[in-house]
This record gives sequence, C-alpha cells and structure tokens, in this order.
Amino acid sequence: MSLSFFKKSIALLGLLAAAATYAGSPHYSDLKLSDAEDGDTVESFAPDTAKIYLHAGLIDTPAGTKLTSTWVAEDTNGAAPANYKIDSVDLTVAPPINVATFSLSKPTAGWPVGTYRVDLFIDGKEAGTMHFKVEKE
Repeated sequence: MSLSFFKKSIALLGLLAAAATYAGSPHYSDLKLSDAEDGDTVESFAPDTAKIYLHAGLIDTPAGTKLTSTWVAEDTNGAAPANYKIDSVDLTVAPPINVATFSLSKPTAGWPVGTYRVDLFIDGKEAGTMHFKVEKE
C-alpha cells in the first residue's frame, strides 16, 4: 500500500472522530431572532419593539446543562459605550426541552438605533452569536 493511501486514511479517521465528538457535544442550531414569542425571523427591529426574542434549537443538550445569553450593544452612536453588556440570562435545561427562548425587553426610552449581538454559551463555553440591528422605519 502506498504512503498516500495511509495519509488519506488517517485524514478520514480524523474527520470522523471530529464529527463524532461534535455530534455528541451540546450545541445550538436553527438560531432565529423575532419580535414575538412565536414570530417570524427578523434581523432588524424598530426602536419601539416591545421585546426581542432569540430562539435556539438545542442538540445533544442533557438536563442540567447551563445555557447563557449575553445581550450586547455593539454600536449605538453614543447612546451606550461600544460593546456595552446590556444583560445576561442563564437557563438550566430541564427535560423535555429542544428549544431555548431568550428575550430582552425594550428599555424605557426605547431601543437606541444601532447594532447589537447576542452571545450564546453552553456550560460557560462560547457556542454561537446572533447579530441584529435597530433601525428607524
């Protein structure tokens, strides 16, 4: 057998091992932002949006897993410092759950126009990010 065959075999085994490791690890899928608890996907919100929701599918997430969403104002044209942490919310998975829903209510004066993100963590490890905008209509 050739050296090339062994290199390809080792590379394939590495890919399979990585896929198996990821498949068994808790992670998010189907991330979606909306302006209603069961709403359609939205990427831009009005300043008077009452609440912004993030829906995240859960894969291989056993009971007791700690989920965290951290809401950040990236750039609000001076209304808040750059990359200002607005809030952070923890949830603990309890069966049966296959979707985690996080939300953040409108500030008293409304959402400042700008760019935002939600950082997602599973048991303290970064697991995803969703970006959104607040724009005047």
